[in-house]
Amino acid sequence: MGVAGTCIRTLCLAVVVAASSSFAAPAFGYSRTGCAGWQLGTIASGLEQLENLEPDGQGGFYLSGGTKVYHVDGSGQVRTVLENLAAPGGLQLDGTALYVLTRQDGKLWRLDTTTGQLSPIADFPGHGLLRLPDGDFLTTWVGTEGGPSRGVSRYDTESGVVVANWAPVPRGEGLALSPDHRVVYTDDLFTGQVYRIPLDAPERWTVVTTVPGLLAGPDDVTTTSDGHLYLAAHLAGAIHRIDPESGATCAITTALPSGWTGPSSVRVGPDGEDSALYITSFDGTLRRLRPPPDVDLTPVQGF
Repeated sequence: MGVAGTCIRTLCLAVVVAASSSFAAPAFGYSRTGCAGWQLGTIASGLEQLENLEPDGQGGFYLSGGTKVYHVDGSGQVRTVLENLAAPGGLQLDGTALYVLTRQDGKLWRLDTTTGQLSPIADFPGHGLLRLPDGDFLTTWVGTEGGPSRGVSRYDTESGVVVANWAPVPRGEGLALSPDHRVVYTDDLFTGQVYRIPLDAPERWTVVTTVPGLLAGPDDVTTTSDGHLYLAAHLAGAIHRIDPESGATCAITTALPSGWTGPSSVRVGPDGEDSALYITSFDGTLRRLRPPPDVDLTPVQGF
């Protein structure tokens, strides 16, 4: 099934699962801190359906589109870095190496951003992508791929082995690392739940919260150094701020496109001397969400 067909199927299944599970989902509080005063603006538009983004460390970003990988510099200028790819998804940058996951053929690639050389790394079926402190990679199973659940899978770079269901969560989309590098978070498109996965005991995953609304459709999540999560609710067209300790959540914007064209990824990136949230959407637009003065958006430090 093509990308468009897969996504349509995803929306249909999400309606069914959300409706059947809404009464059983645990309730969590509503946060009033840091929820108001965010300012939304546009950085670049007119691109392919955008799936993911990754800061380049120099004020710009790499973006994955329907068949392309773009680079957007700090002034908003766009260039195509790669094209004719099989549905690029998750992106991770390590120095001059940009790792790209292609969803249609289930492969992990390494792009040398200096020379432009693209090399296959592993067969690694999935959607989201996260590079861990030890150099291993994680990816997620959304639930529309067919076959048994792969939960969150792990690629061991030393042995070259892929461990499916390394963390046996029901499903996952985005992936984010906690500030102390001990926990990974992922989100469930169907149920709206956010899962906490301890790196030293991935089988002991727990539910952090359930995003409000019958069909929020969580698509991606990122973390900040103060411990908060920021989640892109694709179907609802919203970005949520989550306290993972209490599970309290609030929508910091609901002004994004909703349904098919909704937000697909969210990351912290530089905004002059400050930081902001940057958001990709299926409408082919990269947007910036500036925080109010009382919100700390310091990104999680690298490793």
